[in-house]
Amino acid sequence: MKKFLLLLGVAVATVFAVEEASAQIKAGEGQVSIALESNNSYYAPDKKLEEIGLVLPEKRVRGDFGSNDYLKVDYNIGRFSAGVQVDGYLPAMYGYDFYDYSQRDSKLNMFLTKYVQWEDTNWGVRLGDIYDQFGNGLIFRAYEDRALAFNNSLAGARAHYSFNNMVNVKVLAGMPRLYDMRSKTAIWGADLSLSISDMAGWYDGMASIEASYVGRNQDVAQDYLLKGVDCNVLNMVSGRANFEYAGFSLRGEYAQKLNEDIYNPMYNAAKGNAITLDLGYSVGRFSASASFRRQENMTTFIEYRPMGIGGGNTMTYLPLLTRQHTYSLANLNPYRGSSVHTGGEVGGQIDLYYSLRNPKARGKYWNFHVNFSMFNTLDHYNQMMLQNIEGRNVWIDFNFDVERQWNKQLKTTFLYSFQRWDEEINHYDAAHSHYCRSHIFVGDVTYKINKKHSMRFELQYLASKDYEGDWVAAT
Repeated sequence: MKKFLLLLGVAVATVFAVEEASAQIKAGEGQVSIALESNNSYYAPDKKLEEIGLVLPEKRVRGDFGSNDYLKVDYNIGRFSAGVQVDGYLPAMYGYDFYDYSQRDSKLNMFLTKYVQWEDTNWGVRLGDIYDQFGNGLIFRAYEDRALAFNNSLAGARAHYSFNNMVNVKVLAGMPRLYDMRSKTAIWGADLSLSISDMAGWYDGMASIEASYVGRNQDVAQDYLLKGVDCNVLNMVSGRANFEYAGFSLRGEYAQKLNEDIYNPMYNAAKGNAITLDLGYSVGRFSASASFRRQENMTTFIEYRPMGIGGGNTMTYLPLLTRQHTYSLANLNPYRGSSVHTGGEVGGQIDLYYSLRNPKARGKYWNFHVNFSMFNTLDHYNQMMLQNIEGRNVWIDFNFDVERQWNKQLKTTFLYSFQRWDEEINHYDAAHSHYCRSHIFVGDVTYKINKKHSMRFELQYLASKDYEGDWVAAT
């Protein structure tokens, strides 16, 4: 009976794990858009995991059901728009920071966001909750990621103005969202963009320069008696340059914290900086891209709280610049970043693409892709162990994939990935390394029966002697 109920629960969870519905309704001269998303899971105890201590039964305080729900309603008429969004965690699903670091005792949490907006030809104003970012997000990014139950929208005001696409100015200010409450930390900023190519009447390419400023009130730091925070306002600036011509592109940004700020849960304070560089080139069927970043002390919390209180407590965006694999075993141990413990890192990735096609046989082609990513830590002083630690390599991923379209019916893909990572850096900032290595092989075959039906087969194998042994996955 228990097995039957478990199978029934899995089947039901599979059916309604993620449900989305949307509708558009004409309302006079305007239009109402309604969207509903519901993510639900029913949990069953795993006695094997409990026996080996990976799951503690007393920690399952939310019960056997988790539900993350989002209802969004927008109204548009001409240049005016308004909307509300209700987030309901009834309760939040396991694995989400939202509940683990919530300031409420209740298992059921809801949050309301709203806005009104006017967008004219060359200017606009928005009041309410704001989603925006400056540049790459190194000093400010307010966004929503429902897959992570993440939302740090800024409740306040934003205005922007554009002069013939040559000059673009934006200003904003507000209070960020921190899980199920509004933080008392005020954030404000301005962004300026100058299109050099438009000013010069050069339309064969693109050239622009940009600059941003962001300020964050940090009076709350005094509540935790943080040493090293010598100013009530954190000031951050960034400068950017963009260039594109004849298949070549270059984008760079430099960001800096002008005064000291806390960069990790140990409450270590220092000034910070970051530099990013993106190169791209495309000609015919060949293209290449490269991304580089060095950053030190650029993790920026909304509020200073014990242990940082999770990934939702952030007002910046620092992507990991590694390949985001679509196959499960290649993504089993992704790079998690090393700057949380060490304060900084340096690295990036390179991508090469080539397509081999026969113009006389459109249904046949080869696609080749090679990727390499690597990250190292920086030299730093470890406050916990009171010693200097030299920078070291913490991540390498070399991978390539070959896609072959044999005819209109048959397509195959083969992927190989070699990954090496420092397992010690994922837990704490140890002075020594413990490297794990894995070799991943993936075969993917799709056969198209007709225009509406196809069959797909996928086989994955991971070989490793250092981590959890060999894995296999099939679809």
